[in-house]
Amino acid sequence: MPEISIRRAQARDAEALKDLLHRSWRTHWGPHVSAPSRERFERELPANDYVDEFVSHMQVAVRGHDIVGMYHLEGDYLHAIHVAADKIGSGVGRVMMAAAEEGGARRLEVRAFNARARQFYAARGWQEVDRADATEMGTPVVTINMARPQAKKRPPQGRPKPI
Repeated sequence: MPEISIRRAQARDAEALKDLLHRSWRTHWGPHVSAPSRERFERELPANDYVDEFVSHMQVAVRGHDIVGMYHLEGDYLHAIHVAADKIGSGVGRVMMAAAEEGGARRLEVRAFNARARQFYAARGWQEVDRADATEMGTPVVTINMARPQAKKRPPQGRPKPI
């Protein structure tokens, strides 16, 4: 299996990113919202505007010639991270999170119903900060804000040099 590489998204990736985000929503959010919210999603396809506006700020995970994931990091805030539904459990998420964390990711939000993602973040040291009521395409949901503490700097090893 080819390795996973991370690169900046380009305009030519926009359609693949829109498809990935739409499939991700249908897989992970769709089952947890009302039928009217799913219908609204299909009418509006909100990922289209999101990708059009922020594609140049996104990173993509590529395996071979296929985009298998994406993330959007701004400063220390991870706005989005999505793995292609058929690639979950294949290491794509781990590679992207490592890159996002190395790039400074320290804050994110996740829907309370997304237990798999919450467990993934917690296993990487992310901690729940608070919860807030929100909506997803009109359905009431709970959003969990999470943070990843800064790694503590370790003191230099070895004995101090005499003066």
